[in-house]
Formats: sequence, structure tokens, C-alpha cells
Amino acid sequence: MKINKNRILIISIAIMVVVATLAASHTPINWNYFILSVVILTIVIWLQKRDLKKILTESENNGLPLNKFEELLNTILLKLDEVSKNEIDEKYSNKLFSIMDETMPDIDEYRIAMINQYGITNYTQISIPFAKAERLINRGVSTAIDGYYEESQKNISNSLEFLELSIKEIEKIKVGNNG
Repeated sequence: MKINKNRILIISIAIMVVVATLAASHTPINWNYFILSVVILTIVIWLQKRDLKKILTESENNGLPLNKFEELLNTILLKLDEVSKNEIDEKYSNKLFSIMDETMPDIDEYRIAMINQYGITNYTQISIPFAKAERLINRGVSTAIDGYYEESQKNISNSLEFLELSIKEIEKIKVGNNG
């Protein structure tokens, strides 16, 4: 059914382009086709919107995605903070790998539910610092692999600030929605 809707949408858009081209070239326009294409396009857009709403409300992570994501951020923050304060030894890289494998949240799993529940602006306020933290963590892991442990530890320490910022943004959203 999705393929048919998409085809109808594409055909409707093509008809609209043809109609607009004819109108722009001062060729007499057939208003029946124009009205029909507008009606079809409106119906298809409405159906797509309805399907998207259905997907958003049936998301498996829709129940409190913010709380779960915050919990994961707090967990990784504590573990990385511990690793960044420990002395560097030969197990340092392995500790980082285990943290990444076990606790690093995939924000994509929560994206749709968080946008649906809190809006794109709030999602962006959380995801930007998280993306910076994730980049620094990945850089820290990469430098640890290459044997530059002090540089790795510096990157991991810097990532903590951005994880904390994401957590603070989550707290602001919670307060804003409760107040």
C-alpha cells in the first residue's frame, strides 16, 4: 500500500508541475485537471500525515523516552568519569570498548518518540551536545587504539561536559513540561 501512495504522490506532483508549466507559458489551462491534481495531492498528503502519526504513536520507545535516554546518559557519564580519573594502564582501551558496547545509547532509537513527545526544538537541544560528546568519545577510543592514552583521556574528559549539558537540557524539558 505504501508503494501505491508514493506513486500517487509522485504522479500528482508531476501533474502539478505540468499544470504550473502550462500556466506559466500562458497556454490555456484545463482547470478540471488542475483541480483534480490538487485534490489528489491533498488526499495523498493527508494519508501520509495520518500514517506518520500512527507510526509516531506506536513507537516501541514512546513510553518515557526522555527518562530512559537520561538514564543511559547518566550511566555512561559515571562510567566515563571513572575511567578518565583512573591511571592509564594496558586495560584502558578495553575499559573504553566495554563502555561503548554496553552503555552508549543510540539516539536514533529515541529520535521519533522524543520529537513526537517534546518537539523538534527540544530534541535538538538534547542531541547537539550529545553529538559533540559522542564525537569526543569516539575520538578518545580512536586515540586509545593508536596508543595515545593521554590524548584519549583528555578527549574522554572533555566529552563529560557535553554529556552533562545533554542531561541538563533533559532536566529543563522535564521541568518545562511539568510546570
